[in-house]
Amino acid sequence: AKSARRATTKPARAGTIRCGAVQKMNAEELEIAMANRDRPMVIDFYATWCGPCKLASEMCGKFASQTEFKDKVKFVKIDTEKYVELSSKWKVEGLPTFVLFHKGKVLDRIEGLPTEQQMKDRLLYFLQQV
Repeated sequence: AKSARRATTKPARAGTIRCGAVQKMNAEELEIAMANRDRPMVIDFYATWCGPCKLASEMCGKFASQTEFKDKVKFVKIDTEKYVELSSKWKVEGLPTFVLFHKGKVLDRIEGLPTEQQMKDRLLYFLQQV
């Protein structure tokens, strides 16, 4: 007989992007978040098959929980294979691509995987611009 008790968490599948404090969004949710303009946003365009994207996801999750960025920057992930129209709209040509956005404007764009220090420096500079 099967046990009636179920595990409350499922193990991650191979290729799963772990987000932590980073929020996955669809096209409609992104538009709403951008319209609210409550705080600067880092949009991380990724694909589940992309190795560097997994590293970028871990890095963004780490930054999203750090005091200097927590509640100051909203970290968002967009799956480029599910939301091709967003990839096209934002001219994503390589992965990962980060778009740093605030008040209706793109303030910075990072294509490829920066080191943690490079990303931190860009985020700190980005926050000085907003």
